[in-house]
Amino acid sequence: MKILVFSDSHGEVRRMAQIVGETDASAVIFLGDCLRDIGKVARLHPHVLIYSVAGNCDFMSAVPDERIVELGGFKVFLTHGHKHGVKAGLERLLDYAKKQGVNAAFYGHSHIAHISKKDGITLLNPGSISEPRGVLGPSYAIVKILDDELEIEIVEV
Repeated sequence: MKILVFSDSHGEVRRMAQIVGETDASAVIFLGDCLRDIGKVARLHPHVLIYSVAGNCDFMSAVPDERIVELGGFKVFLTHGHKHGVKAGLERLLDYAKKQGVNAAFYGHSHIAHISKKDGITLLNPGSISEPRGVLGPSYAIVKILDDELEIEIVEV
């Protein structure tokens, strides 16, 4: 199973739509900030399963700001991250993920790509597809679920 993970698009529809169109992904995850962008991608690629959460810029959205999904036998917590203080560190997010009994927590908000594993929980931030703040340029993640492990790659575009 291959999953594309995007966050913080802030108007960058073209790049996301192109990546989705060129990749044989089973699903797309969007971690907030400009839900209207992933909505446009969904209309261009109606065959693709999309999981989204709202970010701090997605005012008055009916989309939840966090959720747990099961992907290939893995429980994954999806959040934008602003309510877990991810810009100040990942401790609060990790503690919450542990309480939820998930295998992984995917988040955005900081615009900085990150992959780590602590206490058996994989933490992933795909970075921003439009406005990166880390050492990478615009980026997203490819998550492959292989038997009993998550294989994650950050892709700079």
